[in-house]
Amino acid sequence: MNHSPLWVVLSLSISMAAQKPLPPLKDGTVVDDGAAYRHEGRLTIEGRVKLRNIDLDLRGPVVIAPGADLDIENVRIQVSDPPETANGTSGLRTEGPARITIRNSKMSVTGSAHPIWWLQGNLTVDNFQTVNSEFHLDHAHATLTNFDIFELEISNASQVVGEHLRLVFLSTHTGEDERLEFSDIPSNQQFSRTLELGSGARAELKDTSAQMFLLYVHGRSDVTLSRIGRTQLAIFPTCHGSLNLPHGNVGSETSALVIPDPKKSDCPFRFRLSAVNVDTWDVYAGEGADLTFSDGVIDELTANGHAKLTVRNSEVYADWLSVTGSASLKVEHSTVGAQRLADERPDLATSQVRLGGHSQASFDRVKFDCGVVAAGDSSLVIRDSAVPPRYIRQTEQARVRTEPPLPIETGKEH
Repeated sequence: MNHSPLWVVLSLSISMAAQKPLPPLKDGTVVDDGAAYRHEGRLTIEGRVKLRNIDLDLRGPVVIAPGADLDIENVRIQVSDPPETANGTSGLRTEGPARITIRNSKMSVTGSAHPIWWLQGNLTVDNFQTVNSEFHLDHAHATLTNFDIFELEISNASQVVGEHLRLVFLSTHTGEDERLEFSDIPSNQQFSRTLELGSGARAELKDTSAQMFLLYVHGRSDVTLSRIGRTQLAIFPTCHGSLNLPHGNVGSETSALVIPDPKKSDCPFRFRLSAVNVDTWDVYAGEGADLTFSDGVIDELTANGHAKLTVRNSEVYADWLSVTGSASLKVEHSTVGAQRLADERPDLATSQVRLGGHSQASFDRVKFDCGVVAAGDSSLVIRDSAVPPRYIRQTEQARVRTEPPLPIETGKEH
């Protein structure tokens, strides 16, 4: 049956009217009445709070005060983000160690929302099913059972015991100068083992599956990976030179592939790859970086400070592609954006190029699969695009030039 626009509006109005505003979540608050609640804007949780047997429509960031004790049971959480905002806008962050218990609950999203939770303290999860969400553990002790999540990061001395975990990304950050080895992590197959992770973290995992092992390598860390079913590798370079970022199965049991080539850059970090399936790379370039990347697949790419980056003959998903400060980016003969992959990677629904500060970016003969936003005092040049951006937005004092001319929206930054 076809619904008229008036009927749709009335239905939405009735649904919104049925939702109640959350009371202040202060020490001693218990919300347990089977009702539907909605909260817009910042939500602060303090002291001992219990949320049980409710529907919760969240439309803003959640902050948990140090020492808080949050108990969630049989709660159905729906998360929304404002249009085209960064991943994690309607996320959750503990401002210090806290205790969080989640049982028999679900978290889903509206549109391209991507909830990111940053957690310290003690975490207990027993049957929590989420969609397009991330948990990042920092000095946390966690017991996780029957848990579905897009990314689970275990770093910074966190200790985890997990069973029946279903992950897209299992991730960890190294320290600034560590020697680490990872081996025999399959892709999309259940495994049980204890992993000594980066920055002093540890995980005892049983009957766990992950599509991808995501490793963030910092400083001078030297990492050996062997027999990894599928991995994404992240770097934070401030160095100079050229880096080839390989894709696919690389290295062998008898001959490891070393990245980067010490003859082509002064980058201090090292990857030693033996029988490793490299899916994508993340590049977070900082002050002083002057690098050229070629023939790779890059998921996230950021440049800040005075970083200078050149990307050639590559695919850049632009999960988060930002150029800020006085950084500069040049992309040639490449594909930028991956909204075509959003069905399998919902986080890529927000694929976008964002310029800010005094940054500069040029795109020559690029095939775009996303939009571009230029803000601040940035400068953007697009020449001879093979496929033009889905949109170009120019705000504040930004300068945009396209050759040949392309449609440009002005003053519409969200």
